[in-house]
This record gives sequence, structure tokens and C-alpha cells, in this order.
Amino acid sequence: MDDKTARHDYPVPEPHTDRTLIRRHPDRAVPDRIEEFLRAGLVAHVAYVEGGEPRTIPFFYLYEAGHIYIHGSPGNGTLRGLEDGRPVAVSVALLDGLVASKTGPNHSANYRSVVVFGRCHRVSDLTRKRRILEATTERYFPGRHPEQDYEPASDDDLTRMELLAIEIEEAQAKTRSGGPMGPTDDDADAPGSAFVRPV
Repeated sequence: MDDKTARHDYPVPEPHTDRTLIRRHPDRAVPDRIEEFLRAGLVAHVAYVEGGEPRTIPFFYLYEAGHIYIHGSPGNGTLRGLEDGRPVAVSVALLDGLVASKTGPNHSANYRSVVVFGRCHRVSDLTRKRRILEATTERYFPGRHPEQDYEPASDDDLTRMELLAIEIEEAQAKTRSGGPMGPTDDDADAPGSAFVRPV
């Protein structure tokens, strides 16, 4: 598939099928925070099937208007393979703290996470590619601007760069916060220690 017009006027589609149903701790589901977590994350793990085998690859990314953008060189086999529009799953997780409990099974973590389902399409328009590349650079290096802080990509650079837009069909977010929740964690007389170590 080739370019589609970017849409800037709709939120991420929220959960609507069993694949985004949270069965363990459904109280931790926060679908209203999907976009917040996507904007806060730094690495997106993109999962897909190739030749009947599961694959997952980490990417730097940009989230914008219902799309996750990933890019790389034309020699990147993952990007070439995903151009066919096959289904993908994307996960983004932020670890906020390690939670220690006085009981082994109740050690945990505080986190924010998103799982996305969608399909890829190739972006070839150079103007759009330039905007996405510069927005991605600004995201990871706030305050750096083309021409002022670095030489912008040439049209040849952009032509050689592979850019894919993952159009989000459905997503779900989940979070945990707070302290230890083991049965003896609030008991000062119980043996052991319980605490949260921020990450």
C-alpha cells in the first residue's frame, strides 16, 4: 500500500474485541490514557508473523493522530515485509517502580503500558516524510531544530529512508501504581521488608 492522507481529528480506537480485553486485574484498564502512554513511551516493540514464525522488533517511534510511525533503511527486512499491510501488534511499556513485598508472590511493579493492533502502510511523500522525521528527532532530542542544530535530511536521504505508518485499529492501556499489596505488607511485626524502588 502507498500513502494515505494523515488523519488528525480522531482519537485512538478504544478496545472493542476480545483481543484487547483485560482479564487479569481489569480494574487496571485505562483506555482513556492510551494516547498519553503512547506519547510518553520511548520504544515500541512491533510483533508480526513471517513465514509462520513469530517476530518482534524494537523501534524508536512517533505517535500522531491514530498512527505509530517507524522508520529505517530500505535494507531493513522488517520494514520491507510489513509494507504488505499484514496485521501487527505493538507494545509500549514504561516501568515506574519495582515493588517489593514481604511475601514472594506479591512482588510487583508499577508501570504504564499499551498494546495496539493495526496494519502498516508505506509513506512515500517526501514532505510528509520530512515532517515525521523531524518530529521524531524533536521527540527524542527536545529543543533541537533542523538548520539551527543539525543539517536537515536531503531529499535523497528521505527517498532512501523507509517510513511506515501503523494505522491503529484497536488499543488498550493498563497501569499499576501504589505500594506493596501483600497480605502482611502493612504489618510492622511481620518479618521481611516491603517498599517501592522508583525507576
